[in-house]
Amino acid sequence: DQVAWKDMTFEERTAYMTTVVMPRMKEVFVAYDAKYETFDCTTCHGDDAVERAYAMPSPAIAPLPASEEGFLEWVGDPEHPERQEWTDFMFNEVVPAMADLLQVPRFDPTTMTGEFSCNNCHTLEEIEP
Repeated sequence: DQVAWKDMTFEERTAYMTTVVMPRMKEVFVAYDAKYETFDCTTCHGDDAVERAYAMPSPAIAPLPASEEGFLEWVGDPEHPERQEWTDFMFNEVVPAMADLLQVPRFDPTTMTGEFSCNNCHTLEEIEP
């Protein structure tokens, strides 16, 4: 039986991330864009991952607006159409895959329930769109 993520030791988490999560998420990212062929631990955890003990959210990943209103404005900015494409990819592919891999319920914005969402990987900030 698979040990739940929340119950794993650091060593178990490291092994699981290396042998299960990273290969699966590399597939997801490469299917989205071939430039992710070099996908590895630092893609999400950053160059200082070891020093930070792989803690998430990662300062290496682009921060997102902290409020729902700010996020929607940021995503919909006509000067940055790639943001909507990225958001769709993250919401439809990355979040569900990671929630499944970590065996935690995906956040549902309709019911405001669930555990895994954008802020598990991205820091949230008050940023201008």
